[in-house]
Amino acid sequence: MKLRMQSNMEQTARTAISNIIVQKASDVLASRLRELILSGELKPGDALPNERELVAQSGLGRSSVREALRVLSAEGLINTRGGRGGGSMVTLPDRDSIRRPVELFIQTNEVSFESLLDCRAAVEPTLARLAAINRTDEEAEHLQALQEQFASKVNDLEAYRRINLEWHLAVARASNNPPLIALMEAISSPILASSRPSYSTTEKVRRETVKIHGRIQAAIMQQDGDEAFRLMAQHVGAFQQLAKERSLASEQQAASATG
Repeated sequence: MKLRMQSNMEQTARTAISNIIVQKASDVLASRLRELILSGELKPGDALPNERELVAQSGLGRSSVREALRVLSAEGLINTRGGRGGGSMVTLPDRDSIRRPVELFIQTNEVSFESLLDCRAAVEPTLARLAAINRTDEEAEHLQALQEQFASKVNDLEAYRRINLEWHLAVARASNNPPLIALMEAISSPILASSRPSYSTTEKVRRETVKIHGRIQAAIMQQDGDEAFRLMAQHVGAFQQLAKERSLASEQQAASATG
């Protein structure tokens, strides 16, 4: 009985300590520096101690210090320059620090065109609503200029597609909501690259798109958030449906050719 109890206690002890994880020295240093930046003790523009000083202050090896700096640089919290007179300076992450990882995720995980359109349908109507509420006069003028260019390029497919993307991004940026803008920027280029020109080939489709853009823009100009949301949801939903129909037709045509 005593032997069994002792064995059970030893098993319990092993189980209790099996999940202890020791942080790498570089992670500890990166965490401490990150806390100083996020707390405001180190502000944008402040220089960090150089590598030699960080080695002396932290007691870590140079490789650990360099790894910690690489982590903070990847997070957009510092900008490091090499060479004489170089060093690390505190910065603030910009939208690219969100956009780039999302774009890489899309590319490396082979995210489907349908999933990208689902994401767009979930996000863009909200961006249109926020654009109506938050847009500046300068942003309104920029949207108007893009809309005029868009309408003039109905018969120039390449320019039409490019300005269409610029207009949608301008609406997103007029929302003045940085996380949502970054997400929209991240998915827009893959959507454009994945969408087939045939989705906007007919002149009728292009002219209808110009009209719905004009209605969305009017709601934004009038700062009618609910109407901007409704119209944008209608617009992206119609494109989503068109894309599904064209994709299904292509699959059926391919199946008939091989059958």
